Amino acid sequence: MQTLSIALCTYNGSRFLREQLQSLADQTLQPFEVVICDDCSLDNTISIIQEFSNVLNIKTFVNDFSLKVTKNFEKAISLCSGDIILMCDQDDVWHADKLAKIQSCFQEKPSQLVVFCDADLVNESGQSLGKNFWSIVRFHQPQIQEFKQGNAVEILLAGNRSAGCMMAFRKELRTTIIPFPTHIPLMIHDNWITIVAAMLDKIGLIEEQLNFYRQHSFQQIGTRSKEEGEFITFKERFLRPRNEKTAPFLEKRDYFCVLKEALSERIEADNQNFKHLGKIINYYETRGTLSQFHLARLFPVLKLLFQGDYHRYKDQEASWKAPFVAVLGDLLE
Repeated sequence: MQTLSIALCTYNGSRFLREQLQSLADQTLQPFEVVICDDCSLDNTISIIQEFSNVLNIKTFVNDFSLKVTKNFEKAISLCSGDIILMCDQDDVWHADKLAKIQSCFQEKPSQLVVFCDADLVNESGQSLGKNFWSIVRFHQPQIQEFKQGNAVEILLAGNRSAGCMMAFRKELRTTIIPFPTHIPLMIHDNWITIVAAMLDKIGLIEEQLNFYRQHSFQQIGTRSKEEGEFITFKERFLRPRNEKTAPFLEKRDYFCVLKEALSERIEADNQNFKHLGKIINYYETRGTLSQFHLARLFPVLKLLFQGDYHRYKDQEASWKAPFVAVLGDLLE
């Protein structure tokens, strides 16, 4: 039977930690171990952990200096010895059957290296907000179906769809994902793990809420709604400096170039999923470096259009008109 390790990171967690540890103690399938790395807490976090030492196999490590979230999870994961590793936040609550369902999923699908689930969003008091995590990160049924049909890489490149506390992975993946890259803008370890597994075609879903994901003012990583960009009028589109239009495309190109380089250091170069990164880099490179002469833009723009790239990389909630508006903008602005 596969053993399950929980990697739990704490920092001044006294407000919510007891409730989270109780939810681990109440699991219908008990964890093999709970590895806790405390990042120099100044409150009574350690004493709360000690309260559960008789009901959970807890291994506590207190850092000599603050590692911050990403490196602290990296440390906790490296200290786990179970066959399956689950990351755990200090302020959530897990459904009692979470570990059992995670283990069952891995047993049923032995080729998968990573699985992730959904979560119920709750407020500081643990009351339901009437929302689930996947809806907030726009992982709706169309995206779920695409994901399950083999397009996980493209879905994940379009945006993060999971959080670390909602995923589990096999121990053998550890040498590929660690050390977590810290030089990729806006990339957190949660997203890194899912993208690596998707690149290897070894990622799966549990289409259930197995966490109560607490939203509060003190958390370091939470959810946020899709940010609205500044509205630009038709007149402003033609009067603004051209670099204001192209800068976002070049920023995205640079992001995906850095991501591709980081992945190439961990994954074999002949992996067919690198083609997705190549396509998206080419898309933003082309749009960001179009000639200032309008006629010279015609061929590269039409090439992107006929390749389906304007449709492929439009925002998932944009209307059917959006790709054609983008084409006109690239040709005329």
